[in-house]
Amino acid sequence: MPSNSIQTWLTDPIVQTLLIAASGYPLGRLVDALGYRAVKRIVSHTKTQYDDKIAELLRKPLRWSVMLAAAWVAMDHADPLPSLGFIIRGSIASAALFIWTKAAFQASIIVIEWLASIEGRFSAVTHRTIPAWTMAAHLLILAIAAYFFFLCWEFDVTGWLASAGIIGVAVGFGAKDTMANLFAGVGILADRPYRLGDFLLLDSGERGRVTDIGLRSTRLMTQDELEIIIPNATMATAKIINESGGPRESERLRIPVRVAYGTDIDALRALMTAVATQTEGVLVDDPNRQPAVHFKAMGDHGLDFELLCFIGRPELLYSVTDRLNTGLYRALDAAKIEIPYPQQTVHLSSSTQSEQ
Repeated sequence: MPSNSIQTWLTDPIVQTLLIAASGYPLGRLVDALGYRAVKRIVSHTKTQYDDKIAELLRKPLRWSVMLAAAWVAMDHADPLPSLGFIIRGSIASAALFIWTKAAFQASIIVIEWLASIEGRFSAVTHRTIPAWTMAAHLLILAIAAYFFFLCWEFDVTGWLASAGIIGVAVGFGAKDTMANLFAGVGILADRPYRLGDFLLLDSGERGRVTDIGLRSTRLMTQDELEIIIPNATMATAKIINESGGPRESERLRIPVRVAYGTDIDALRALMTAVATQTEGVLVDDPNRQPAVHFKAMGDHGLDFELLCFIGRPELLYSVTDRLNTGLYRALDAAKIEIPYPQQTVHLSSSTQSEQ
């Protein structure tokens, strides 16, 4: 082909437009290769694999962005009719927005999992709160993408934002209980006032072991083998005694005992301690958790003592209490120690007797 023909062909606007558009593919490949190689060299010095996943994830969106940018430049060079140019620009921008929105969805999952894997740094982001944080991140990304989509097609977003605000208020009022439970669930999973397997006593009197902590509710299994489902909003504001808290699950029992005045105190202490050490379920191997007897008060109707001893698990509370009360009653009865009951003595004055 003669040189003047080549020059004429290259100066043709349609050919130039096609060449600019076609150059996007090799440029995209080149940027992908060089950029990925540079990023790979940087992230290779880190110990985690999450940054490698993000680097791999961004390769395709970056390559497509270069190709779409070439198409945009080619369209500007062609200078089509305003209506056609508007459609082409909107389509290119929408395609780029879709590509990066999809990448942002996937990247948000990787970042949240990355944060959850770092122990002790982000207490609000744990493996159990990953679904909640992922949902929140996706909703945020979707809202931003919708806003830019309207801008791509030159829509007036003022009216849409006002409508979205009204709809959001209506939905918030309609689903306030659900949202309260969700936020409370995230708070419980982040603050961890109790964990799976803990034995709880609620201010309403229910006792049970935690079998599940969800985003909406917490489930307790009672000793009657009944499952209690409690909304997280209620759990977040309730007074909870975590009987599994502390260095171990052991729990101290307090058994009150009242005996008559005149009882030998030292003999009573020895008797109550012997009953405790011989009762099944009472901890006696730990020197720091030995049974003890406290003389609490000299009451109106007798001497008030209290037997203190530890049990290994909260579930043993009722059964060990039954054994201790049974053993103490039998031991006191065998030792001829009186267990007094409230009495009142009425004294009549001489005037009252004469009137009778």
